[in-house]
Amino acid sequence: MDEPLLVIVGAADTGRAPMTAALLRRLLASHGHRWRVESAGVVGHDGDPAEPEARDALLTLGLDLDGHSARSLSAGLVADARLLIAVERGVARVVRTSFPTASVTTLGELAGRSRDIPDPFRMQMGAWLQYAREIEAMLLAGLPRLQTLLAGEAVPPATMPAPTATAPAAPPVETSARGAAVERITRLLAMAAELPAVVDWVAARRQIATDFGLIEQTLPPGDLARPYLAVLRATLNLCGEAPSAERLSMLRDAVARLREPLAASDLDRLSRELAAFA
Repeated sequence: MDEPLLVIVGAADTGRAPMTAALLRRLLASHGHRWRVESAGVVGHDGDPAEPEARDALLTLGLDLDGHSARSLSAGLVADARLLIAVERGVARVVRTSFPTASVTTLGELAGRSRDIPDPFRMQMGAWLQYAREIEAMLLAGLPRLQTLLAGEAVPPATMPAPTATAPAAPPVETSARGAAVERITRLLAMAAELPAVVDWVAARRQIATDFGLIEQTLPPGDLARPYLAVLRATLNLCGEAPSAERLSMLRDAVARLREPLAASDLDRLSRELAAFA
């Protein structure tokens, strides 16, 4: 049986909808559900990326929206979906008017709350982070109801393929992944410096460590970025609490150098800087 498709519906599919979809995917995976989750909008912004604030807010929660591309809710997508989850009642009304036979609920209804998450478009980063955390809490509260709504057609456990003598080789990681990881880390460190009261440093440090690992996968043997990363990783491991804005700025500048090939002088410079950091 095919995995059921859940579609998160927002206005433009560039803010609340992709944020909610990413958070729901992680929540479902943590509970062993193999349901597909996608997002769409009722206002035509097809092809637009996620709002920068949405990307940065989820980055602090360990999720990545860099590859998101907005799309409009279509009749085909509605037909394929088991359930449409609107981010607010206004969006739900539009969906029900356009697709009267669709199965539609709202994020607030799932959570048992008469609450709509406001659209944080043009708001400060603190608002985006607050709403991202509220969406996460509402999804957790609404998970039992979501399970009930889909209980009539439970998803069977996945059938694992028989092991083979030789596992297939993993596809090579594109070099462009290095630049993307560096950009995510520098954005995250900048946010931690600007908004220390709202950025979850534990989650931020975990995301940075993940991206360090991704960068390392792109490096050929002997690349000087490898020992450079080892020094940065050791420094990060010492930061149990959020560093000061000055130290975060120092880390951000050090990470930014990873965009280009490194020389021995870069290692010497990093060692001097981190001596002052300590």
